[in-house]
Amino acid sequence: MGASEQVESSDKSQDDEFESPPSTGDFGWNEHGAVQQDSPGISIASDVNETRQILDGMASLTVSEQRSGYLGIASGAAFLRLLEPVEYRNAQSHSPVETDHRVSLITLPNLNKHIADTMIDAYFRIYHLSYPIVHEPTFRAQYSEVIRRPNGGSWYILAYVMAALGVYTTATDLNNLDLDIFQHTKSLLTFDILEVGSLTMVQALTLISNYQQKRDKPNSAYSYSGLAARMAMALGLHKDFQGWKIPPLSMEIRRRVWWTMSIFDIGATITFGRPQVCPFDGVDIALPMNVHDKDLTAMSSSYPPDPEEITVYTAVRTQARFFIATNPIYLRIISKPLPSARELLQLEAQCIGSWAEKTPSYFSETAAIPPNSVFSHSVMQWRWRNFRMIMYRPFVIRRALLARSGRRDNSSPESLQAYERCLEDAKQSILSISAFWAANEHNRLFAWYALYFLFQAALIPCICLQNESSSSNAPDWRDQIVTSLKVIAALVPVNPSARRCYQVLVSLCGAHLDTPMPFLPEDVNSEEPLVLQSEDVDGFHGAIYHQASDADGDRQMMSGVDSNDQMNAVFGMMWPNTLFDTAEKGHDGSWMDFLNGI
Repeated sequence: MGASEQVESSDKSQDDEFESPPSTGDFGWNEHGAVQQDSPGISIASDVNETRQILDGMASLTVSEQRSGYLGIASGAAFLRLLEPVEYRNAQSHSPVETDHRVSLITLPNLNKHIADTMIDAYFRIYHLSYPIVHEPTFRAQYSEVIRRPNGGSWYILAYVMAALGVYTTATDLNNLDLDIFQHTKSLLTFDILEVGSLTMVQALTLISNYQQKRDKPNSAYSYSGLAARMAMALGLHKDFQGWKIPPLSMEIRRRVWWTMSIFDIGATITFGRPQVCPFDGVDIALPMNVHDKDLTAMSSSYPPDPEEITVYTAVRTQARFFIATNPIYLRIISKPLPSARELLQLEAQCIGSWAEKTPSYFSETAAIPPNSVFSHSVMQWRWRNFRMIMYRPFVIRRALLARSGRRDNSSPESLQAYERCLEDAKQSILSISAFWAANEHNRLFAWYALYFLFQAALIPCICLQNESSSSNAPDWRDQIVTSLKVIAALVPVNPSARRCYQVLVSLCGAHLDTPMPFLPEDVNSEEPLVLQSEDVDGFHGAIYHQASDADGDRQMMSGVDSNDQMNAVFGMMWPNTLFDTAEKGHDGSWMDFLNGI
């Protein structure tokens, strides 16, 4: 071996000392009842090995990944691994991990009695096709008790939230059946459970977060997402470790969990305009493979080739690539000073353009999509257009203020291009969502995403028409708004937030429309109260349910003018209302000075 090879080998060896995969199993931990350094009964004379088994909040004393979760290269433990005698490290690694038997003593409801097969089937029929955070063959084997159900109470939490999502997302009318199931989920979610880190718990917390967002509790959802992300990083899900000999399926499941959790967290972060919490730096786990479940099983010893066609993992892989590509843009648009039109156009070409070029032809915008993938494909198209609208809508605002004040528009060619791209993306989104809703099942999952993206798109022509009603583009804007109102009215029976969105659009630009308003279904004031009947498992959407009380920080979503739903909550985040309020008071100049800087 040459000198350079020896140095390289030495460097790799040192890297492995700093940061290495677990010797067995994974990075799971159990801190329930963990011994503290100052606990009674800990002798000062305890030997080194016993001392090192103590879990410490400084991440400096524990060198065994089996007891501490993932500790990265910047932790004190990483440095200690270099100094720690090998025999101590090995002794600690092979010490039996204390298991918390109290979890198994919890009186858990009989899963087969409370969760019908149809609810789990409903989850996998629609929701899973876009967000495959759970490996279907493995879960079904656990559900049927063909193989062991892992991680004690965590698995039951996962099963219940999957059932709740299955019921909610496939419902074609307004009912609260899913809330009864979710109450069981929350009753199992204890502090003791959260002190045990596992992949199953990350899956459960991620799904709970997304369920809460769909149920119009955005801040509760945001908190659950934070728990999921922290636990995932503590489990080392963000890392692909060199030389880690685990089965290909196990590695792929880790990747699917990390990236599905990430796209939920990043999507919500963009929705609320908050700083990114889910990290990009320091994350080196590969994207999920594009593979059919039948080609990668628990018996597989190697990875299969890409089938070059849509699989259940195509959508999450494509969305993850999109968020990675656009993160530099998002960081700029939430920072001051605001980026110029020229900078944004350059960023779009570099980031979004590169992402689009690398998107497989079978999942491109114009590809022929099989029916079961139409929804996930449509959401991806709506998402990237929505992101471009977020990028460029400050230029729409500036144009609106110029028109309102009667000033001449001296915008640069780049600013005009940004303005036109925003308008075009809004128009294409409205047309796409209208066509989607006309051709597909009217369930609550589809309705939630359709309304979310449609409402934001409809605000673009609405603001333009409100301030430039005599423009040559005004007839096109009116057509877009009327189309949006028709679709939103059609969404009301399956999404109560649609009523409020309809009213907002009408209040903003109804006076400028020259056609009758689309018919709005009768206001029923709230979702139909239902009571779950155990004998009505197969027809669970027709069951009767008594609404459970709300114990979370967010209020229950109500329809009608006074609703406090998610769309109403994020309206102020999507558009700078203060800007227009100030403009109404005659202070356009100060805002124009600000916007002229972009």
